Amino acid sequence: MPFDEKYQAGESYGDAPTTASQPSDVGEIVKAILKDYVGARNAATPSELTGLVQSLSSKEPSDDRKGNTELMIDILTKLPATSQVRQYLTNKLIDSLWNNLQHPPLSYVGGDAKYEVVNSKEEAAGANHGPNTDDDIITFESPGTGILLRQVFSGASNDAHQYRTPDGSYNNIVSPQLGSAGSPYAKSVRSSKRLHGVRPDAGQLFDLLMARQEGGFKENQAGISSMLFYHASIIIHDIFRTSRTDTNKSDTSSYLDLAPLYGSTLREQLQVRTLREGKLKPDTFHEKRLLGQPAGVNVMLVLYNRLHNYVAEVLLKINELGRFTLDCAADASPEERAKAAAKQDHHLFNTARLIVCGMYASIALGDYLCAIMNLHHSDTDWSLDPRAEIGKHYDGEGVPRGVGNMVSVEFNLLYRFHSCISKKDERWINDFFLKLFPGRRVEDLENVGLAELGKALFEFEKSIPAEPSERTFDGLKRQANGRFRDQDLVRILEEAMEDPAGSFGPHMVPKALRIVEIQGIIQARRWGCASLNEFREFFGLKRYGKFSDITSDEEVAHRLEKLYTHPDMVEMYPGMMIEDIKPPRNPGAGICPTYTVGRAVLADAITLVRSDRFLTVDFTVSSLTAWGMNEVTGDPKTLGGSMLYKLIQRGVPGWFPFNSIAVMQPMYTKKANIEIAEELGTLEQYSLEPAKPPKLPVVISTAAGIKQVLGNPDTFPLGWGEVLKNIFYGKRDVGWFMLAGTEPRNIDHRNKSAEAFGKLPNLQQAIYQMIERVGADLLAKADFTVQGGVHQIDLIRDVAIPVNTQYTADLFYMDLRTDENPEGKLSVAELYKSMVNLRIWATNNTDSAEAWNRRRRANEGAQVIIDSTRPLVDEVVRSRGFGLGLSSALHKRFGRQASLKEGSLRSLGLKFVETLLGQGATAENVVDQLWLQAFGEIGVLVTTFYEIMEFFLRPENKSIWTQVENLAKEGNLTKLSTYVAEAQRLTSPFRVIRYPKTATEVEGKKVDQNNVLIVNIAAAGRDPANVPNADKFDPTRKQPELSGYSFGQHECLGRHMAITFLTGLVKLTAGLKNLRRAAPGTLGDVKTISVGAEDRIYLNDSWSYFGFNTSNWKVQFDGYN
Repeated sequence: MPFDEKYQAGESYGDAPTTASQPSDVGEIVKAILKDYVGARNAATPSELTGLVQSLSSKEPSDDRKGNTELMIDILTKLPATSQVRQYLTNKLIDSLWNNLQHPPLSYVGGDAKYEVVNSKEEAAGANHGPNTDDDIITFESPGTGILLRQVFSGASNDAHQYRTPDGSYNNIVSPQLGSAGSPYAKSVRSSKRLHGVRPDAGQLFDLLMARQEGGFKENQAGISSMLFYHASIIIHDIFRTSRTDTNKSDTSSYLDLAPLYGSTLREQLQVRTLREGKLKPDTFHEKRLLGQPAGVNVMLVLYNRLHNYVAEVLLKINELGRFTLDCAADASPEERAKAAAKQDHHLFNTARLIVCGMYASIALGDYLCAIMNLHHSDTDWSLDPRAEIGKHYDGEGVPRGVGNMVSVEFNLLYRFHSCISKKDERWINDFFLKLFPGRRVEDLENVGLAELGKALFEFEKSIPAEPSERTFDGLKRQANGRFRDQDLVRILEEAMEDPAGSFGPHMVPKALRIVEIQGIIQARRWGCASLNEFREFFGLKRYGKFSDITSDEEVAHRLEKLYTHPDMVEMYPGMMIEDIKPPRNPGAGICPTYTVGRAVLADAITLVRSDRFLTVDFTVSSLTAWGMNEVTGDPKTLGGSMLYKLIQRGVPGWFPFNSIAVMQPMYTKKANIEIAEELGTLEQYSLEPAKPPKLPVVISTAAGIKQVLGNPDTFPLGWGEVLKNIFYGKRDVGWFMLAGTEPRNIDHRNKSAEAFGKLPNLQQAIYQMIERVGADLLAKADFTVQGGVHQIDLIRDVAIPVNTQYTADLFYMDLRTDENPEGKLSVAELYKSMVNLRIWATNNTDSAEAWNRRRRANEGAQVIIDSTRPLVDEVVRSRGFGLGLSSALHKRFGRQASLKEGSLRSLGLKFVETLLGQGATAENVVDQLWLQAFGEIGVLVTTFYEIMEFFLRPENKSIWTQVENLAKEGNLTKLSTYVAEAQRLTSPFRVIRYPKTATEVEGKKVDQNNVLIVNIAAAGRDPANVPNADKFDPTRKQPELSGYSFGQHECLGRHMAITFLTGLVKLTAGLKNLRRAAPGTLGDVKTISVGAEDRIYLNDSWSYFGFNTSNWKVQFDGYN
């Protein structure tokens, strides 16, 4: 305090002196702490203090077990008030704690749909709905009930936090109207340049600079197809719908919410919905204007419609956390049931919409944006995904996301990609206009006036049916079920994927669009848009100093100079459409836009996605469900994250080869895709075949029919040859494998394999011993005691899967790390995953939308097994009898064989390898034999075990399970195996597939090459016509000739080993006292659903992934017998 300061009660007259410059270097801060606080030397060492200070600025997760925050508080409380470093550290601590949260929060919860029964007591009570428009209060009939319901949309109270609202409001909760339908356009670029008072005539600008002359069409230099611009057209109509009553406003939202499909008001949405279980009316979309676009645009919307209905159906079947359960009592009144059904429909529809919009965004990023950057010319897994979290918050260090958006007039103009209209679509436009203006000739279309066009379009829209589900396009007709024929959609898609798009640049716009472009130029002037150079400067691009900088076309540059005098006077529109185009760069630059458009499109693509709350902060499992999130998340290994192929395969399943070179990258022409694949050396991964109808399934279920099919493999081949060849893209020949065909080499392989298995002594005993030894150890590790002394385990994940994996690895001498192979390279999870992926590809590959990824995973799995198994086989080769047995003795004492136990299953696996080598097989061939035979044992045995145990543990089968327990205790494995086989007969869903080679007849049904036969072999084992008392459990019965192990030449070679394995696992499990499903609730349930051709799909533990084998089952027991 200064000596001359005057006294004032309570406070000083002057402010406290400001703190001097504060230290920022970590070392200086530590020295200051030690100087100001001697006690710090006892609280922490200098190195600990250094770590403490660094942690305040670190972006890495903090280890709260170190107590850094508490230590910091301790130090701060003891530093004197005069300490400079105290204020600095206090500020850093506040900054750190502040940045732990969002300010303001971007994501919220709450809200629910509200429904009232019209003419009910609720209506009579006079509920206060507040201020609403006609589109906010909707009355509709509950399907099939005759009950009228009223839905009131009132923003936040109507779960606007959880779902996209129809009009896009509440995307930003703090500014709920930001970007909503009906909002004014934004203006991005400040226009300060004083342009000509009298601008060049818009018609002259088109004629001199933009018009496509006869023969002037140029293909897009990057090989882009019309499909890219069809997708762009949907985006354009999604975010731009200039109001006809006020051209400063957009009647649709500024978000990628698929308004052309769903509409922009609740009323429009209800017109395209069935109002039942969240679905849309078949092949129906909202946007009338797109009926005035080429057919390919409409087909893409139909595909999104089909995806939505697929998603809604799967969501209801999975019913994650019961969120889609009908919320009413069993004895509810019809009115209450109608309200519950409406609420269920609401939640299913809106969740499906979030997922479908997620797919839409994934396509925008993984296909559209990747094509713009030409990433498909590389094998990179990198993509420019703006959804990523960059920094944590809206501050100086983070990049904001999910904060809302408003589209601008500049981008309304920029997204007029008329230059890129293909020759085919130019003809379509001419034909369309000729229908609008009957009596005119093509050459007269450029003279259409604005009033004429407006009147013609008005009449066209009047002719469109008011009911969206009755609308059609391109002459297509709807079927009785309301859907278009797949073959018509496929034809349009194929034509679009083969159709080269046009080039950007001057003189590229079809003349029929002259009046459209004139109106665009006039509208840009009304909006007061900036000059071309101002627009470029806004994006950080160099201003044009000369007209030749704008375009190297001398004639166009000369005309620009005569029209505009100086480059600074050139208008943004049409200026940015007549610049030079960017040359393609592989990768780096695709679609070859004009320079300014290229930069702006990239910026806007990032903004559209990153600003959307539902594509960023709320793009989560809790919003989309675990399965939904998985369904729409691209795999970087699949062409860098491409997803459009999945939309096509979901919409028209089976029509295109799963690896169609056109479908996998449909935004490029087929010709360009072939060139890219040749350039990358990946052409063998693709099919060049055109689309064709999928094979029609025919179910064969009688014993006679099954024997006819399975007993004649030449007429009804298995089809595995091509499947196995595809794993390695044709680069590895495994056509000799027993299941790959019916040639002598296939039969020879089967016979030699049977011979090799036959030479394994005491195989059954070795299997039982392995299961007993390994299983007991697994049970001990997995055992978990819950309340009341009850034991709980996941019988599948923690016991059956590891046992199945070791059984397979031991028998086929694979490199799983075990006590007999302590240096093994593979874990249980890695080997099991690799083998299951092989099995899924070979036997369960019924989903064309997943087949590309399944093949890649099968390839990766096979490679993991081959690479790890080959050294083991090579060691066996080296140990075989060279030098009077010296090599063999050394390997058995010092090599990988040193840990083998005599008579163990793994020792028999070694003998199996030695026998195959002794038959003359090479090491490479032996490795292939091992993995090819092994994947038939993986997964399916786990699921069969679950099906058998689930049968035994049913309450009605308690007495049967008691008998099983007694047999297990007695060690009567022969009799126990009959119980296992009988339970398998009653529960197995086993089916096999065969493909008729020629036209023939089975079960009185005519079949040919256009059919696939689904041979329901397991059902035949339960057919009362062939099996006495077929529905009764009778372990004494002779098992039917037709069983879950197939029949004929391709009957399972290892069926006796499989039965032994299953019996051993059941015996192990029977040692658990009072075994039962886990309780309470659904804890002990195994989640299965049916989808498409698959009657039973198993969900993983997270309910995010479809599998064909169970991977979890929790059971409880009271100890060990």
